[in-house]
Amino acid sequence: MPPSYTFPDLRGYKILYKGRRYIAVSVSGEQPLDVYGEDADFVVWDGLYDAAVATGKIREGEVFDGELAFSHVKIEIESAKSMREFVNNAKKAQETFFKESGV
Repeated sequence: MPPSYTFPDLRGYKILYKGRRYIAVSVSGEQPLDVYGEDADFVVWDGLYDAAVATGKIREGEVFDGELAFSHVKIEIESAKSMREFVNNAKKAQETFFKESGV
């Protein structure tokens, strides 16, 4: 049986990327998602855990960079030229974190 995915109510948010398990949405101080928005331009949400996996900034030239949202230490995610690439990089960083921490 395939896993089920849960997402927050994203009505009114600009969707930057939508996959089966991961969704990236634009956020701001005026439109935060959970506790994210003041220092981030977007949030990547993991529907398996129903939680933010990464936050990030959109830099000049459409470069996306950020860090894992759930770690107690700052773990940067490899920069990307597209949101799809950033989400894949976030997924790899998440998997590495879980593997190295024994989760």
